[in-house]
Amino acid sequence: MIEISLSSAQTASQNDYVLFDTLRATGTNGVTLNTVTGEIGLDTTKQYSVQASIHVERSNSTSSYTFAWHDSGGSLITHANGGYEASFVDAIDSNSTYVAVYQNINPISAIRLRATLLAASSTILTATKVLIVEVTP
Repeated sequence: MIEISLSSAQTASQNDYVLFDTLRATGTNGVTLNTVTGEIGLDTTKQYSVQASIHVERSNSTSSYTFAWHDSGGSLITHANGGYEASFVDAIDSNSTYVAVYQNINPISAIRLRATLLAASSTILTATKVLIVEVTP
């Protein structure tokens, strides 16, 4: 099991990437983390199930948000390629948690989580985590 997280809250707006900076793991694995960009490197000879639990404090309590997986070039990873977004549609509670998933038996070499819809100056909380299960086929 591999856990990736933020050591401190991150102020973010639409199109910002989550700047993950902490990786914890049990045993050896093929996952790397660029602590400057938040890019998660994956060993393309392995299989992965990646789940990001999103915790956001919205700057505007009536706004919605969406986070989605992107490749290292910034292109959206579509459902057909194993990417599933976390989406929150405005509700009464100003804070919420949803899960973005990337699952592929033939993974790309790097992924990044991006706020594709987010009110300016919102806060990505330290409770935001990525859990990764890695399987050697």
